[in-house]
Amino acid sequence: MDPNDLLLEEEDQKPVAGKKRSLTGRLGTLITVLTVSLAAFQLYTAFFGLFPAMQQRSLHMAFVLPLIFLIYPMRTSSPTARPSIPDWILAAIAAVCTLYIYMNYEDIANRAGMYKPFELYLGALMIFIVFESGRRVLGYSLPIFCGFFLFFAYFGRSMPGPFRHFGLSIPRIIEELYLTTDGLFGLVTGVSATYIYLFILFGAFLGSTGTAKFFNDLAMALTGHLKGGPAKIAVLSSALMGTISGSTSANVATTGTFTIPLMKKIGYLPHFAGAVEAAASTGGQIMPPVLGAAAFIIADTLGISYLKVLVASVVPAILYFFGIWCSLSLEASKLGLRGLDKSMLPKVKDVVLKNGYKSIPLFGIIYFLVQGYNPLYAACWGIILAVVLSFVRKEDRMEPKKFIKTLEDGSKSALSVAVACFIVGVVIGMMGATGIALRVGDAILTMTQGSLALTLIATMLLAIALGMGMPTTASYVMASAVGAPALILLGCKPLDVHFFVFYFAALSSITPPVCVGAYTAAGIAGADPNRTAFASIRLGLAGFVIPFVFIYSPELLLTNVTNWFSFGIAVVTACVGVFSLAIATEGYALGPVSLPLRLVALAAAILLIVPGIVTDAVGIGLLALVVVLSRRSVTAGTGR
Repeated sequence: MDPNDLLLEEEDQKPVAGKKRSLTGRLGTLITVLTVSLAAFQLYTAFFGLFPAMQQRSLHMAFVLPLIFLIYPMRTSSPTARPSIPDWILAAIAAVCTLYIYMNYEDIANRAGMYKPFELYLGALMIFIVFESGRRVLGYSLPIFCGFFLFFAYFGRSMPGPFRHFGLSIPRIIEELYLTTDGLFGLVTGVSATYIYLFILFGAFLGSTGTAKFFNDLAMALTGHLKGGPAKIAVLSSALMGTISGSTSANVATTGTFTIPLMKKIGYLPHFAGAVEAAASTGGQIMPPVLGAAAFIIADTLGISYLKVLVASVVPAILYFFGIWCSLSLEASKLGLRGLDKSMLPKVKDVVLKNGYKSIPLFGIIYFLVQGYNPLYAACWGIILAVVLSFVRKEDRMEPKKFIKTLEDGSKSALSVAVACFIVGVVIGMMGATGIALRVGDAILTMTQGSLALTLIATMLLAIALGMGMPTTASYVMASAVGAPALILLGCKPLDVHFFVFYFAALSSITPPVCVGAYTAAGIAGADPNRTAFASIRLGLAGFVIPFVFIYSPELLLTNVTNWFSFGIAVVTACVGVFSLAIATEGYALGPVSLPLRLVALAAAILLIVPGIVTDAVGIGLLALVVVLSRRSVTAGTGR
């Protein structure tokens, strides 16, 4: 056999994570029925009350898992026009395993840990089903990592040092994961079966009614004429899309196909254009109200209101996007780039008057949340408002076919996030059953000798490492389970700690060696992926600093404010510090900045970002020195 043929044959046997079938005819109708039924179930329970936890979560999984096996092929050699026989078998097994829990949840609960022998077989099949569905949708990295926890639970007595535990038998592992609300049907799956799905569906309705186009047009009208205008369009449009999108890659794919070519057209290098979009779309993950779906998990984990999580997220998100904006302004000045001609751009007044009403559903959700309503109820009203307002214009009208298509698209979009939540349940379940979470926290504290700075750095590295190639929600859940206890033991506030972990889980999408957001943008830009990733880090550098700031100075989060004057000063000086950080990374202020002055600007940034009268005064003095000297270098160069 020709070696090339052998290579191709081997390639055909590899799974294609995330690749979907496009089914038509009767199969397409079946998918439509299942996805619309899933949407109807979720909307019904959101409006009229959730089922008991095990029923809500198992029925949610009974829709999601079969859909995955029917839509996502097993391998590249699998049929693309129809599911294979193994796909049908796996879909049927998934339905049986989940519906058994749905129909017998009361009996299972009343037995209080006692199980029937055949339930172990169902549980083993269920665990396999979840891992296989995760492999198809997300690739190997997350299933392998979660699989490690199964071995860890079983071989506990052989684990070294603080990781040693009593060990769990195979029946005990299966029972914990399948017959309790601590494993596959645990808290994270519960969040997927309620909040996450509804907000993804809400995003689908906004997309169908042209809200995404409104955001792009508004961003163009507001920023397109400025220096480096297309790059600033990317920042603003990604921030706006981030309010409804729960995925960095989805944000890149939505706005990047438009903004990246524009950036290249006015003179940005391809890798830099891709980096701008990747960094801005990563910021969409930390942009309220969705926060990449993590807001719901943080609220449920800490037992606090969803609104409190949103309030805490506002200032850090503003600082992050302000940092990117400053870098782009300085880069454009350095390269002598101009904005787009105003004749090419829509007018703000026209955009707002013509399509401004499309943002009403988003404001409607915020209104209901502020009034204290449940987020599920708020999301339902957001969907209703989007449907009603679609009838304002004929081209956006939500007619029956379009309505059904939107329900189908929303359900399909939720599959990848849902399966990530399911498989992460293995980690949470095994950590809870073995009691290892606190031991890991103790081990981290022992390693860092109780130093807050070192513990923060260790947690940061852990969150970034766990986020390699994984969805933000999944990496956040795992990193917070392992790293958060140590920081809380050191006296940090729980909400601040979870935000710290979440930020770095989100930033992992632009952090090499595996950075999905940067790679997606590089593909659109036709640039080198690693070069794009490192440029993204440079642009989003403020994001790596801000979490440390709100740990050391909690008043930067609105939920921790005790004195509004002090808070205002802290925000202003933090903004100036972010600007100084941009000077340090870009090497430009009013003119070129030499390496020694860039180091001075970096020192000024650190001093300004950390609140304090002395640090602020010294930081402002150093920044003023850098700006004056950069201006002098320009004057000297021109002979004036």
